[in-house]
Amino acid sequence: MLNEDVTHDVSPVILEHMRATRPWVRFCSLAGYITALFIIVVDLITVRKMIGYFPLYQIILLNSFYLIMAALFIIPSFRLSRYEKSITRLIISNQIEDLEQAIAHQRSFWRQMGIMILMILIIYLFTLTFSAIAILSSK
Repeated sequence: MLNEDVTHDVSPVILEHMRATRPWVRFCSLAGYITALFIIVVDLITVRKMIGYFPLYQIILLNSFYLIMAALFIIPSFRLSRYEKSITRLIISNQIEDLEQAIAHQRSFWRQMGIMILMILIIYLFTLTFSAIAILSSK
């Protein structure tokens, strides 16, 4: 049985930590979006300059590489944006449910970052392995 008199407010210390975290989360999110936009602009300029000078498959490969790089910035930036908005709701409402939602968004961001780091480590491992095989087989 729930006690109707129990408050579901978030402690002032937690609110202050979240309030102080919010600008940095917003900065990181915006920096990611701006970086992705910069990558897309570079992609458009590069592809435009390559047309007529390089085979179509090379242009498509380079374009795909740039778009993947942009996506690698957009995905975590989107998750950080959701986290930042949930912090804003928490600061306004001071309710434990909004804190839980903010923590869930934070968890989603870190899970995504962990997956991306794992992917990079696997790529590094394959690159080192194939480089070592190529070097050793050439002797």
